[in-house]
Amino acid sequence: MFGVAGQPQLMDKIVEALLKFLPFAELLEKLGISPEISVLLSGAFSSIIVVSLTALVKYLFTRRKTSKIAQDLVPYFDYLTVKAARKLFIPTQFQNQSPTREDEPEFSYKFVSKSPLIPFFMKIAFNEKKESDKFYLVLADSGMGKSTFMLNLYTKFTSFFNIRRKYNIRLFPFGDARILDKIKEIKPEEARDTILLLDAFDEDKKLISPQTPDKTTDEDRFRSRLDEIIETVRDFREVVITSRTQYFPGQEDKPYELKIPRFGDDGFHTLAKLYLSPFDNKEIKHYLRKKYGIVRFWNRKKKKIAGTIVQNSPRLMVRPMLLAYIDYLVGQNKIFKKTYDIYETLVNKWIEREAKKRKHKAGDREKFKQDLCDYSRLVALEIFKQRKQTNLLSLPKNIALKIAHNNNINLKDYEITGQSLLTRDAEGSWKFAHKSIFEFLIAREVVGDPRSWWQQNFDGMDMTEQFILEKCPYFYYLKDFVFIKGGTFVMGSPENEADRSSRETQHEVQVNDFYMSKFTVTNEQFDVFKRSKNQIISMEKDFISTILNDRGKKGKQFPVVNVSWNDATAFCRWLSSIVNATFRLPTEAEWEYICRAGTTTPFNTGENLTTDQANYDGNYPYNNNPKGKSIGKTAPVGSYPPNAWGLYDMHGNVWEWCSDWFGEKYYDECKKQGVVENPKGPETGSARVLRGGSWNCFAKDCLSACRGSNGPDGRDPDFGFRVVFVP
Repeated sequence: MFGVAGQPQLMDKIVEALLKFLPFAELLEKLGISPEISVLLSGAFSSIIVVSLTALVKYLFTRRKTSKIAQDLVPYFDYLTVKAARKLFIPTQFQNQSPTREDEPEFSYKFVSKSPLIPFFMKIAFNEKKESDKFYLVLADSGMGKSTFMLNLYTKFTSFFNIRRKYNIRLFPFGDARILDKIKEIKPEEARDTILLLDAFDEDKKLISPQTPDKTTDEDRFRSRLDEIIETVRDFREVVITSRTQYFPGQEDKPYELKIPRFGDDGFHTLAKLYLSPFDNKEIKHYLRKKYGIVRFWNRKKKKIAGTIVQNSPRLMVRPMLLAYIDYLVGQNKIFKKTYDIYETLVNKWIEREAKKRKHKAGDREKFKQDLCDYSRLVALEIFKQRKQTNLLSLPKNIALKIAHNNNINLKDYEITGQSLLTRDAEGSWKFAHKSIFEFLIAREVVGDPRSWWQQNFDGMDMTEQFILEKCPYFYYLKDFVFIKGGTFVMGSPENEADRSSRETQHEVQVNDFYMSKFTVTNEQFDVFKRSKNQIISMEKDFISTILNDRGKKGKQFPVVNVSWNDATAFCRWLSSIVNATFRLPTEAEWEYICRAGTTTPFNTGENLTTDQANYDGNYPYNNNPKGKSIGKTAPVGSYPPNAWGLYDMHGNVWEWCSDWFGEKYYDECKKQGVVENPKGPETGSARVLRGGSWNCFAKDCLSACRGSNGPDGRDPDFGFRVVFVP
């Protein structure tokens, strides 16, 4: 035991010992640095050297191993391919149920048990004492990392640390047309001790239909080729084949039976099916850490951008191949805030990638890119067109090829399918590698020409709706608008019309085309505006959400009331700002034109208006007609039948603001001019025009030509409005 006095002496001895032991310590002390600091600095230097040497040794070992594997796999895989497959590899998981049962693969991992795939082969499948299966089929859709898995399985098996290795292993890709000839060169005695890895069966050239049509169906060609391959490799110790899932449709949970009998056993060998699992959130984060590092501060910005991209597009990034392209997005020098922009960039990059793979000359490459882009678009449109009848998101081969022929698109079928965008199933039907790509291509059409798509139904296409709302947020609001074809009509009421006002002098008016909302603005829609104040951008999502909530349940939406003309025009300015389009109040002429909907009678319903047709005070009917019931309050928008042009509540419910100043003699002035084009009312005034009557008005106040007015600041429990959209 040392007392208090002995502790300094002990420390001195420790420092003295470390000075002699640690490199650089004595040198630092001779330079005048204190012994204690010399020990600390020397320890730090030594740690840095040890870490650096360890990293160098690891790098050299990995490089040597990668070079050795690349040499073994020449000419099929080069050094850079092997390096990329090993560097960012996330251990592959597998499951017994196909992820394609879900519309999008990200959902499958939530409900299916997964297991590590390489350990399964290393410890079980390649161990004859634990597993009797000989042929294995690893299935996955495009971009799920089949080739990366095979390269890493090969690496793991040939590792120096695989001390139990008793057999050889060979890896061949089906993309080489000489594959069977190469396999046949392996001697039978060597084959019995060799594990054979065969990658990408779906890329086998002999699965492609010949230029000159023969009598063989695609299904027969597929089965015949598979039988030929299995017969060739039957003597190998173990055989692992990878393929796209669609080449083995149906019977997903059952092995694929072969024609190879089991020796000493009843029955035949089977292809045991294993399905690659998509990435889950944990694996995505692991991938980004490996790609950008944990302590590599120089990658901090890239890692942050990549994280944002993944968060904005989770359905895309569950696929390893697509996640591998994240540098395409990070390298765009912009922050991707919308999933639409992510897809647009990647689709363009994928097409460019295919062009580089297929064409050597720059001119041919550009032509190929345009053809593939055009063809993908046309196939998407045709699938959308037929989906309601067929309930399928694919096209029969004959229709798919006809599209190319009819549009002078010079692409061979093998140049079309098997790509990052388009693929083909075992029946020969054309489809998109991911449903989300199809939905994106449709959304891009909608964004480019929203007017042509307003009446289309996108049920079951949630990603399409998301894409549309990101780029064209007013689209679903516009579905509540009606296109009004302009024309000439007689505005005002005839002198023999009962209860007409002297200020309704008839005159001819011509209006241009415009779009009018079917319904008056609702409480929920206006409430978003009131809460927004100056927060225009932050309230965009709330407004869009309200629009979507309104769809299909108009019976629960009441018209906003107690709004002044100034309130209504402020709403229009706000709405125009958040959706980058123009919304405004209708002119008085536009309002009467749409209310009449081609009629010349007192109401658009004819000579009379009943309380079954509109919401007004039924105790005061029109022109001595029978009384009706009265609800004494506003009714939900759309509660009464629309007029001939599909517009609701043009009579009654709420008075509707128009943009014009009110003028007692304005109609008389218009009549003197003959046909007036798009009149906008007097240039000045003290009151703004109100039209249509309301729930507490007499029937005569709901006449098509009836004119009301109030000051711009006037509010009332029956004042509301609807809006015009200007493309």
